[in-house]
Amino acid sequence: MPPAPAAENRVASHPDFRSIRGAHRSFGIVAMLISVGGFLLLVLLSGFAPGLLNQELFGHVTLGLVGGIGQFVVMAVTAWRYTVHMERRIDPAVDRLRAEIARDEAEQARVQQARVPQERRFRSW
Repeated sequence: MPPAPAAENRVASHPDFRSIRGAHRSFGIVAMLISVGGFLLLVLLSGFAPGLLNQELFGHVTLGLVGGIGQFVVMAVTAWRYTVHMERRIDPAVDRLRAEIARDEAEQARVQQARVPQERRFRSW
């Protein structure tokens, strides 16, 4: 019987693992671009177009103030979407992968137990 491949190689080559990595990576790139891009846009506008951000919308509320508060909204929405994404796409695939790894480990332990001669087994107290 050939030796079983290393656990890391089996997991890395598993289709569920590849789908987990792809889904996690694609969401992370989009979330980073939206969050960091929005913040960078606000910082660049404050440096190069302060007149635009100083425009009053109503009362003492300016466009810059609304943009700054909008950053909190963007971060909250990003965190909420991350949670939803993990629950819908990542967690089910991780659960399937964990169950398969546990089955494989149990099978390997059973096979290993069967290979050890009876007189060589350690007895319990």
